[in-house]
Amino acid sequence: MTDLRATLERILGDTYTFERELQGGAMSRVFVAMDRQLGREVVMKVLPPEVAAELSADRFRREIQLAAKLQHPHIVPLLSSGEVDGSPYFTMPFVEGESLRAHLARIGELPIPEAVRILREVASAINYAHKHGVIHRDIKPDNVMLTDEFALVTDFGVAKALSASTKPSQAQTLTGLGITLGTPAYMAPEQATADPSVDHRADIYAFGVMAYEMLTGTLPFVGRTTQATLVAHAIEKPEPIERRRPGISPALGALIMRCLEKRPADRPQNAGDLLHELEAVPIALTSPPRAGGRGTLILAAAAAAFVLVAVIVDRGSQRSSAAADQPVAQIRSVAVLPLDNIGGDAQDEYFSEGMTDELANALSKLPGLRVASRTSAYAFKGKKDIDVGEIGRKLHVQAILEGVVRRSGDRLRVGAQLTNVSDGLAIWSDTYERRTSDVFAVQDDIAGSIADALKLRLGGKAVQLSSSSHGTESLEAYDAYLRGRYFWNRRGAANLRKALSYFEKSIGRDSGFARAYAGLAITHAILPEYTDTPPADGLAKTRSAAARALALDTSLAEAHTALGLAAVHAWDFPAGETEYRKAIELDPGYPTAHQWYGELLYHTGRLDSSFVETRRAIALDPLAPIPFEALGYALTLAGRYDEAIEQYQRADELSPGLTLTLLLLGDARLQMGQTQQAVEEYEQAARLDRETLLTKGKLCHAYGVAGRAAEARKLLSEIEARGKEGASWVTRAICQLALGNRSAALDAMDSATRHHEIAVLTAYSPLLDRTWDPVRSDPRWTAILRSANLANYLGNARKP
Repeated sequence: MTDLRATLERILGDTYTFERELQGGAMSRVFVAMDRQLGREVVMKVLPPEVAAELSADRFRREIQLAAKLQHPHIVPLLSSGEVDGSPYFTMPFVEGESLRAHLARIGELPIPEAVRILREVASAINYAHKHGVIHRDIKPDNVMLTDEFALVTDFGVAKALSASTKPSQAQTLTGLGITLGTPAYMAPEQATADPSVDHRADIYAFGVMAYEMLTGTLPFVGRTTQATLVAHAIEKPEPIERRRPGISPALGALIMRCLEKRPADRPQNAGDLLHELEAVPIALTSPPRAGGRGTLILAAAAAAFVLVAVIVDRGSQRSSAAADQPVAQIRSVAVLPLDNIGGDAQDEYFSEGMTDELANALSKLPGLRVASRTSAYAFKGKKDIDVGEIGRKLHVQAILEGVVRRSGDRLRVGAQLTNVSDGLAIWSDTYERRTSDVFAVQDDIAGSIADALKLRLGGKAVQLSSSSHGTESLEAYDAYLRGRYFWNRRGAANLRKALSYFEKSIGRDSGFARAYAGLAITHAILPEYTDTPPADGLAKTRSAAARALALDTSLAEAHTALGLAAVHAWDFPAGETEYRKAIELDPGYPTAHQWYGELLYHTGRLDSSFVETRRAIALDPLAPIPFEALGYALTLAGRYDEAIEQYQRADELSPGLTLTLLLLGDARLQMGQTQQAVEEYEQAARLDRETLLTKGKLCHAYGVAGRAAEARKLLSEIEARGKEGASWVTRAICQLALGNRSAALDAMDSATRHHEIAVLTAYSPLLDRTWDPVRSDPRWTAILRSANLANYLGNARKP
């Protein structure tokens, strides 16, 4: 194809502006092109017709798509593939810098610290690719790019795509055309002899050859013909590297020579072992360390991997601009995975999580785009080995946003990439380096770029986000707010109290920050459920903070949700229902509002409606355990115990060992007559939670039902010894009930309602829970329900 560039411009000109051709090889013609839509440079490699004729185009495309799923800081990703007049092509980011080959040609053998650093980065890339089932088959300096002193491996999977897609009858023809699937100077013996059992250890051999060259300036076998080189790799032992490079550490020299063993079984068996040994190599660093240490290294490499935008796969011979429109237009759901904090400072974890949440919040404001809930998205935190397709299936989303963030002093770097889960290809990616004072602008840029990439529009105009959507211009207020959210998300009494202090600090920096008031409100609202002694003025503080939040911003669903829970804790169920409905109207995708509304509904006996709301919460937050627990308890109240236990088991699969799950499992088993199993669930919960009186009370109740009266009385004595602390009256009541002391149980419940204990609802819901069946016929029970404002719902209660 003598006029290939003209053909590319004719067919792909709407998408790319072709700038220049680079030196390629027998395998491909290489062009640098500008992506017209996003103004970024990409490299396009086009296979010549004579090569394409010997390939299965569909198989080649599938292999390229498999390789394109590799997303690693030291791998230059394949962005897209397509076909032009029958010739397959693929694109990748254009990386500024030079190849390792050019670097070696310029300076010769490398300083040992530099060589080891590059080798570690390359080994990390190989290890990641091998874990994802992709072998390179052509590791060599030409396929390693150095940018800002960081190494990135290119062309992962390309040799495999060529090999796998070559028609069996044409394998010799392909070789005859000069297309060598590998480079002779770096070929493992088994690869050179075309052994069909070649596996990932061929990459380790080639890695050893490259390492040898980097440290000595020459290959193990030089000055030979191609055939003689292949024979040497098969039968000759290279000269020990320490002879050619005196001063190399024995550990490093021995590792490289093991990589060059003829038998694959004698080499390091996987790149993970190789990387581990490289990390352990003692090196005297003679060059000054780079600013920021290893954290900076990882970030810069990650940023380089995210350096450019992608195009959507062209699945046929149509113009790629047309092919790109359809799949993007169909994406209407996204999950924002936790951004990796790679600054090396664990104290900055709150900032990376805050950035994640803020991006999710910004994207949720885009019309027509559903954003997966935080809890479900965070289930994948730190799980780098899970395929994006699996994440998409579990979260019911079509795209995944992931990335890295590093904050160092007044500098901020963020790399982000949006990936289509259907094929694992990038839709958009970019990196940002700003001052921390520009954090709002970075968030808005990312959200706006994603909106543009997904072609989301409002009234025919592009969606624009501004810093005003963050609610404050004060960086100090915003930082304190992020810290407050960080601790709120971890729950527990100690964390919630830290959250309160940070929200208050945020408000102190900006008294007009509505979201900080909303955070303060919902923290005060939920705190009583994590403490035995709720603050005396907790309800008033919730209402005050929520009212201030809504006065500043009437759109805050979280503030209405806080008011709803405060009302439930005050046993003002109509007011709670009103607030939850307002929250759901403002934000139908807010799972917490649906879950808490579902709980109000089962407390007031409306089980069918409760099922609807709790199931909606699960649909919105499919990987969060608590909505499953809420649905399970509603099913327990309905007497559908097997279904309830199924929900609790699903909650336990998502978050094993939660005390609440064990207690609820115990409740269901006790009511269905599985007394011994119930006791075991309660005992396990008590081992995990030795402080909360309600946990002790439920175990005490189970011992009483099981006929283990002495053990029940012992626990009752421990509870009574705690005096009139929060939840003590309810726990006394359930203990006395199981011991057959109904009058004492009613006395304790009467005291519990007079003291307005939260556990009146959270222990065993009074209206429907069968635990209270032994006292339902007593007139005093009706008075207790009236004190808890539940008498108006007696029509919904099951008859005793």
